Amino acid sequence: MTFMPRAHVQTRNIVANWQALDALHPGASTAAVVKADAYGLGAVRVARALRAAGCDTFFVAYPEEGAALRKAVGRAARIFVLNGPQRGQLPLYRDAGLTAVLSSEAQVKLWSGAPKGTCALHFDTGMNRLGLPAALAETESVALNRMQPVLIMSHLACADEPAHKMNAAQRAAFNAITDAFPDTPGSLANSAGCYLGKGYAYDLTRPGIALYGGSHPPASLPLKPAVILDAPIISIFTGRKGRTVGYGATHTLEEDRLLATCAIGYADGLPRSGAGQLRAWIDGQPCPVVGRISMDLVTIDLTGAGRNAKPGTRVEFLGENAKLEEQAALCGTLGYELLTGLGPRVERVYLT
Repeated sequence: MTFMPRAHVQTRNIVANWQALDALHPGASTAAVVKADAYGLGAVRVARALRAAGCDTFFVAYPEEGAALRKAVGRAARIFVLNGPQRGQLPLYRDAGLTAVLSSEAQVKLWSGAPKGTCALHFDTGMNRLGLPAALAETESVALNRMQPVLIMSHLACADEPAHKMNAAQRAAFNAITDAFPDTPGSLANSAGCYLGKGYAYDLTRPGIALYGGSHPPASLPLKPAVILDAPIISIFTGRKGRTVGYGATHTLEEDRLLATCAIGYADGLPRSGAGQLRAWIDGQPCPVVGRISMDLVTIDLTGAGRNAKPGTRVEFLGENAKLEEQAALCGTLGYELLTGLGPRVERVYLT
């Protein structure tokens, strides 16, 4: 029996989420964003499962990620590299058959002299992070079309707020850009963008966090959890009234409570900001985290919920009950950070 934290990665649920998102927009294709090692869950295993289900387009951030992924998904799949090429990386793009996403004039110039390869053009429509100036779609349309891009794309800044006026503004700006590339597919929607309606789908959607059970989908689209994060109880004891729990003595017990210490902490990705906020779960019952979260340990309150628990009982911190975005909100963060923050000593177990 392992006494370390464990992440049960449910690739079948990731596939089901991709299929549900794909069904939202029948006229468009659905890619899979698997950057940052598939948001901490293992890009090779996740991409293989998605590829077997019919996904043929993947997005990563770095060419090194793309090269590793290529071995997993085969030569027929498309792999886009979002951060684009830098000098010295061109052979890697060529050898791994990667598609460079060009988002600056410097990258366009670099790629124009590169060996034969495919590229996408990323335009800024309001995010002000990465992207070619929108005006270039008009002033340099001939030269840019000559590069034969396989995709025109942009990125929504406020898609998780459906009523935000910036969504419509970015869509209008993107429409003007795609008009300059009438023969090239377009892509605007990230995970939250998939929920804004068919006018945002264009030819290709790019869900990321939604594949892994995150984001805030409409009630008609219940996504499945991609991971169950659990950790074993090391000790169970009675905390006496008036005593304090954890570093800094920040939590004082107002009555006798049944407490347990679990083998998981902020070194494993359980945010320290979740102290006194997070809930662990045993047998479908919540057990509040009490006191500060330590590097390797966390204390939970079993009173009324874990009378049958014993050392070795595994406690759920993410999963069916401990929902990703709800746990993230209790820590003052997002599901993205919880998943990508899972530490290297968290054992990944894949359930297909």
